[in-house]
Amino acid sequence: MIKRRQEMNVQPRFEVKGGKGAYETTHIFSTEELDKINLFAVNTLPPGSSIGIHPHFSEGEAYVILQGQATVTEDGQDYLLGPGDAEYCTGGHSHGIANDSDEVLAFLAIIIK
Repeated sequence: MIKRRQEMNVQPRFEVKGGKGAYETTHIFSTEELDKINLFAVNTLPPGSSIGIHPHFSEGEAYVILQGQATVTEDGQDYLLGPGDAEYCTGGHSHGIANDSDEVLAFLAIIIK
C-alpha cells in the first residue's frame, strides 16, 4: 500500500493524557488500513508541549524520535532521547513524552494490539 502525504489525516491535539499544550498528529495509516495496529502516526510537538504519563494494559506503544529532543518518562524515570532513539512501553507499564527543548520534536508512535 502506498499513501501520499496529502492523503494522510492531520489531527490537532490538545492536552492529551493530561499533558501540556497543543500538537499535531499525522495519521500515516488508519486502524482500518492496518492489522494489529491501533496507531501509526507522527506526532509533532512544539517546545513546551507534552503527552501526559499514561498506562498501557493489553497493548504496547513504541516511540521513535525523528527530530529534536524528547524527555520520555517510563515507569517514573526520565530519559533524554534524540533522533534515532526509541522507547517501547508494553502492557502493565506507563510512559509519557515532553518537549522541554527550544526546537520542534517529531516522533513516530505505533500502538500495537
